[in-house]
Amino acid sequence: MIDYFTFSTEDANRYGVDGAILLHHIRYWVSKNEANDKNYHEDRYWTYNSSAAFSKLFPFWTARKVGRLLIKLEEEGAILSGNYNDKRYDRTKWFTLSDAITDSGNIHLTNMVNANTKSVQPIPDNNQITTQITTQKEVVLPFDSEKFMEFWLIWKQYKKEEHRFAYKSLVSEQAALKNLAKISNNNEAKSIELIEHAIAQGWKGIYSTKERKGDNKFDADEYRTYIESL
Repeated sequence: MIDYFTFSTEDANRYGVDGAILLHHIRYWVSKNEANDKNYHEDRYWTYNSSAAFSKLFPFWTARKVGRLLIKLEEEGAILSGNYNDKRYDRTKWFTLSDAITDSGNIHLTNMVNANTKSVQPIPDNNQITTQITTQKEVVLPFDSEKFMEFWLIWKQYKKEEHRFAYKSLVSEQAALKNLAKISNNNEAKSIELIEHAIAQGWKGIYSTKERKGDNKFDADEYRTYIESL
């Protein structure tokens, strides 16, 4: 869990502290994706996440609270939303800054990174889920994308809700990530497919096709039902 959160005073005066925190997060990822030339659609750079995943990053908000904040930011003209998911049933929403924010208030990535101190960090870095404790240790994700981070958070939530399990340490979670990268041959798309398959089958762990050869095929409808329940 992240211990410190950054936001603009100007944003807080305009959208409230909660809105300013969430807007800072969106602004950071849009700027980062622009710097990396990623997630470009309709002449804009975007970031994406579900309300459930946002609530994992911001544990003091419920998924419903996040949803209300996003709607309010959009109604007040701070952000725009869209859907550029590859799968039709994927309801993960995409967000970008409105023209007004982009023209007058956008914090470019280089300026924002230079302004951060060691105790105030953006949420989270693109290749890791920051699980800060007193020693500042981190879980490092095997793939440098928001999409994988989204599915890993979904997997952790599934494990908690369906099997009452949570990784007890950074070591155990990192080992699980290392194993996933291994059985997918370090292929991001395959790793996500294995996560989806494990959830659809109701498994407690993620296995390669060879390890669970006798199990049923991937049940897309069952997996879709689970995703929509988040």
